[in-house]
Amino acid sequence: MDPGLLGVLLAQTIASGGNGQFLLNGVPLQQVTAQLVTFVGDCPGDGQDLINGTSFLTPVAPAPYQRIVITNTGTGGYTDREYDERRPSAEPFSMGLANGHHGSFLSLSEGPNAFTYVVRNRISNTELRQGNAALMVTVNRSIRNRSFSQIKEERYCLGDRSSRYGKLDQCSDGLITVERIGVCPNGASRTLSLETVRLRRS
Repeated sequence: MDPGLLGVLLAQTIASGGNGQFLLNGVPLQQVTAQLVTFVGDCPGDGQDLINGTSFLTPVAPAPYQRIVITNTGTGGYTDREYDERRPSAEPFSMGLANGHHGSFLSLSEGPNAFTYVVRNRISNTELRQGNAALMVTVNRSIRNRSFSQIKEERYCLGDRSSRYGKLDQCSDGLITVERIGVCPNGASRTLSLETVRLRRS
């Protein structure tokens, strides 16, 4: 972040009486749009695109040994980030729509969101500053087609799926199952077909 912009943002947060400021890629953020997706096609389901590159700034400038905890008072979600001299604002984090706490992102709800923050020295555990912040969240809903990322084939003895890791020529009756499986980008899988065939023995 440009040092001049950092100085302006610090002055604004100090003038706000302790309110914190969300940043997105270094730019002040008062409103954000969450992207909800309904997937159709081979791999139906729901998902969202997380809002990445978010940070936070308070009237207390980043300094050695500091950490900041930002809590969404509505969802109960929080994030505990470094707030030290190695960067101009809090350690970046992601945000997304959810209820409760999620370890991988700060949870949001549609509409006005209220937050509290606490800055501490992690060595002495001294509280340096606490305050509030706000963010308006709108939601954009879209529909996308999601196809299989891979179609694989597994072969195993009839009635014994665990044998797919063994030697098929040891199947007692010489019958095997050939299973075609579609694998989705999120790792979910679905059986496409099952076929029973007899092994040709030499």
